[in-house]
Amino acid sequence: MVDAVDAVDAVDAVDAVDAMVQTRSAEVICVGTELLLGDILNSNAQYLAKELATLGIPHYYQTVVGDNPGRLQQAIAIASQRAQLLIFTGGLGPTPDDLTTEAIADFFQTPLTSCPEIVADIRHKFANIGRVPTENNFKQALLPVGADILPNPTGTAPGLIWQAQPNLILMTFPGVPREMKVMWHETAVPYLKQQGWADAQLLSRTLHFFGIGESELAEQVAPFLTSKIRQWLPTPGRDRCGYALRPRLGLRQRHRR
Repeated sequence: MVDAVDAVDAVDAVDAVDAMVQTRSAEVICVGTELLLGDILNSNAQYLAKELATLGIPHYYQTVVGDNPGRLQQAIAIASQRAQLLIFTGGLGPTPDDLTTEAIADFFQTPLTSCPEIVADIRHKFANIGRVPTENNFKQALLPVGADILPNPTGTAPGLIWQAQPNLILMTFPGVPREMKVMWHETAVPYLKQQGWADAQLLSRTLHFFGIGESELAEQVAPFLTSKIRQWLPTPGRDRCGYALRPRLGLRQRHRR
């Protein structure tokens, strides 16, 4: 049985939030031909989606594009028209097919410059394992002029944080999940909070129903659902008690200061 009070309260809460909520949103762009070929699972997108929800940052689109500068720039052109925070993963390594940084700089018609701090960090990390970096490793030290370094404590490929346009922030991360997660938590999250992006939280409640089909359940709960309830996601599955439907109700709520 659906709790009518809970449903109405949820609608009222969203109505109140909508009067204040900003229109800016994030988009995740994952770069790598291996993702399109199905060679690896795109766990970075799933991770970042959950993180954005935790921070209360709206996130309406994800894009996967191969290691092709032309198609990557097409993705940037589309994403920059509908989101104000673009988060890239992949394509930051030393090999010829790692083209994310170059494609971004070229799209915004900004020259690349070598960052001495990154060069020193690469040399230091190689020295720690008794190796000498090859010349192509220093490709990872190139950033667009004006971009800030997004440090990578556990790898040699740092990312960038760059306000490429007045209402557009770009962040890049390596495709290695372990490295990306550390960079996200240590630098990206504090930056987003400082910039006022993490001013809300996406909340959801999962309701479990047994012995009823999806279509019948949708009719019964229809009075409680309006366009203000962001998600209605019935997921059939089997729990220990048998067949169940698990709809989820979602809303965005600002933090009270």
